[in-house]
Amino acid sequence: MKNKNRFIGLSVATAIAATSLGFGAAKPAEASTKGRRNTTVALGAVTAYGLLKHKKKVAIVGGVGTAVAYNRYKHKKNWEKRTSEQRRRAWYQNRYGRNWRDHYVPGS
Repeated sequence: MKNKNRFIGLSVATAIAATSLGFGAAKPAEASTKGRRNTTVALGAVTAYGLLKHKKKVAIVGGVGTAVAYNRYKHKKNWEKRTSEQRRRAWYQNRYGRNWRDHYVPGS
């Protein structure tokens, strides 16, 4: 009984130490815009299938899924556009200093 309690205590302490030292700090995977677009298209196909086969539940679930996936895709696409524009502006500012606006061409 005494050794069993020690073993449990050591395993709990090891688990806590492992998660606090970095194993739990791994960044979760994040979908790209292409993956989000493909998910939207696939869910749209599920919706179309449900409508063509007159399966009401499949069509409703597919429609809701398509709407959510499209919304997430649109937000990610806008975020990428915004961050790339910010990187371009920062590059011009670093290269040309105060007169960066004379050289900056938006949207090119």
